[in-house]
Amino acid sequence: MSLQIKTYQYKITYMGVHHTLKINFIMIKKIIICLFALLPVFGSCQNRWQTVDYKGVSVQIPSDWGNKNTVNHYEDTDITEYQVSVWGKDKTINTLAIQWIDVVIESDLYIEAMIEMQQERFPMYKHLQFGEIVDVDFLGFNAKKCHFYGNLMKDVSIEGEYIAFTKNVHTYIVLISGDKNFYKSDDYNHILNSIKPNFLGIVEEKASNTKTSVVDDNFTRYEFRNYSLSVPNTMELRDENSFMSLGKEIMKDKFQGIKKIDVGDFNFVFQPAGTDDVQNSDNQKKALALYSRVLVSYQKGATDDFIRWNDNITYSQAEYNEVNKTFKDNLLAELNKAKQMGMNMELLNISDIKIAKNVNKFVYIEQQYERKGLKGNVKVIDYYLHNNDEMVKLTVSYRISESNLWQSDFDKIIDTFSFTTKK
Repeated sequence: MSLQIKTYQYKITYMGVHHTLKINFIMIKKIIICLFALLPVFGSCQNRWQTVDYKGVSVQIPSDWGNKNTVNHYEDTDITEYQVSVWGKDKTINTLAIQWIDVVIESDLYIEAMIEMQQERFPMYKHLQFGEIVDVDFLGFNAKKCHFYGNLMKDVSIEGEYIAFTKNVHTYIVLISGDKNFYKSDDYNHILNSIKPNFLGIVEEKASNTKTSVVDDNFTRYEFRNYSLSVPNTMELRDENSFMSLGKEIMKDKFQGIKKIDVGDFNFVFQPAGTDDVQNSDNQKKALALYSRVLVSYQKGATDDFIRWNDNITYSQAEYNEVNKTFKDNLLAELNKAKQMGMNMELLNISDIKIAKNVNKFVYIEQQYERKGLKGNVKVIDYYLHNNDEMVKLTVSYRISESNLWQSDFDKIIDTFSFTTKK
């Protein structure tokens, strides 16, 4: 591989904002210089494991390996770099480094810069052979990988890989290497497969663009007292005097009166357009044959009852597991209430919660699940949006067999949401 130091008009994303910078290999190498301070040292490998955890990024390594964690802030680039370094002791050259930075850089460019710097700083690495940078799946993420091998010194051979990928607003790179026996060993694969980047504690920001809206003329904007959002025109706001609303109230009174079940109520309900059209029976019949809902509920609290509108939520793995369990338990409790009312609400599957931000930078917690419905299984997505002393729960749901009618538009709704006043 022939590499040259070049300057690029390079588009990057930093903290969710797109920038065009003059960026070159020198700048990148300044960012990643610490990665190659980790020269091979000597160690032994046992099938006993310890977990190294730094800033939520964890990896399992042999119990007799050493480790060091570092953080660096580069004023010239306004970038912070974090790194976990581990190495074998006693007569091996087995090492691992995991580095991540709070800027998005193309993975192949990152690897190329690292290779060039490695060869510049350490003459022994000039004799190594570097393969092509290829696309791979790494831990379920789209990544780039470069395999290398060769002799560091006479009778000292090395083999390993660079693996780079981006997630959220961070770029990750993994450098793992060692002797040939280590490279082909189960320990090597165990270490790689045990890596858990801290995606949970990083708020995922959806990429914004120059548009003021993610929707087109097929959406209608609804401005309520405390918040606003856009809903596709295939949906209508339920008339509180309609037979659907009256039926709900009758059912609510009946079951609450008998079983004292708190059914709860949504502030606003959107349903397939035509559901309330009593003047056109054909339109109403078509609408009633479909199933989709957009439900919006509002909760007012006291100051600091909820997180702020754009807070970066950071959880340790243990904290995330606890919050995730709480959300699942609450959902199961809600579905059990529905079952008591005779509704077929059996839970089919549920995803772990996701923490993200929409294009307007409002943070939300997302929970997805599938449940049984009267005429087919239903996909449900709950979004929880917070604003210091208030919270909105936005729920979109649709019959899975009708996904082609709803999914594309419904996925856009969360990006249209905004609180009237940011707190």
